Amino acid sequence: YQSGNYKTNRRIKLLKKFLEEMGIEPNRVRFEYISASEGKKFALIVTEFVNELKKMGPNPLKEGKK
Repeated sequence: YQSGNYKTNRRIKLLKKFLEEMGIEPNRVRFEYISASEGKKFALIVTEFVNELKKMGPNPLKEGKK
């Protein structure tokens, strides 16, 4: 499990750079280390992330499709 987390963390960093180059806020992607036993922490992080996404508004690329 540990090496997978580190690989994922590296990939998330690359994804964020790619998104930024495409004009999308890199903070639309988030990676957190959460244990299966940390239900309260998971709920808090998801709630915070949803609130952050709402503040950002719609995906700018999606808006261009209309």
